[in-house]
Amino acid sequence: MIPDWKTNLVYFSGLLARRYPGLADRLSRLLQGHGVPVRFLEGTADIWIRDYAAVQISRKRFVKFRYYPDYLRGKYEHLITGDEVLEQVRGLGAFSRSEIILDGGNLVASTTAVVLTDKTLRENRIRCRQEFRARLEALFHTDNCIFIPAEPGDIIGHSDGVIRFLADDLVAINDYSKVDPDYGRRLLRVLNQERLTTVRLPYSLPRRSGTEISSAVGNYINFLRVESLILVPAYGARQDDEACRLLEQSCPKATVVPVRCTRLASQGGCLNCISWTINV
Repeated sequence: MIPDWKTNLVYFSGLLARRYPGLADRLSRLLQGHGVPVRFLEGTADIWIRDYAAVQISRKRFVKFRYYPDYLRGKYEHLITGDEVLEQVRGLGAFSRSEIILDGGNLVASTTAVVLTDKTLRENRIRCRQEFRARLEALFHTDNCIFIPAEPGDIIGHSDGVIRFLADDLVAINDYSKVDPDYGRRLLRVLNQERLTTVRLPYSLPRRSGTEISSAVGNYINFLRVESLILVPAYGARQDDEACRLLEQSCPKATVVPVRCTRLASQGGCLNCISWTINV
């Protein structure tokens, strides 16, 4: 797998520049100022490119999962981006297709492991977890596919709002001690079994309703990382500095920059959601 810190190119949806021109310009300037090329994918149905983009397995190999999330079916199916957008990136390498329903935001990776929430099991109506894990591990060329519990009440159920790899054996997670300590304990139980060291970032989101997509204001885990640059969501809150400090301590060779994105996060996603980071 290609972890965040080995990516060197960022794609955004062309819709981002039209709906959030200030943010798109700020991100482009920051990335290009650190030597990271930026490109835009046109013809998308929404700005959350991470979810419908392909998953990079190796430098020239990608897997395109079926993008058909349950939270968009029916009333919101017009927001489902089709596979045809991949025609714009065919030159990047070989693309294979999988009928497994999986949003890109529900996959975080190190060089040796991938983490998904158990919502993937329910969405694909999986009865045998071990067989499904084996299928995913074969696709990802890894022998360590980790399932964590989805955050209670979160209808999207993505792992990238809960956990991110900072190194192969180090992960950042939300601090659930005040919001949902029971969920925090269940999450840590899985991570401890995998012998992963954890860093807890501030987290102040209220409990999810389970009926609609909730605001992500207060989520710092959903940062954008490419090479040694980490762009952290910021909200003008006192926790902004703490989140940046913890990431700087955990990744001493990285450059950590806060990026104000309150209006974006109020729509339910942050910086990782709007970016597709790859290695070319």
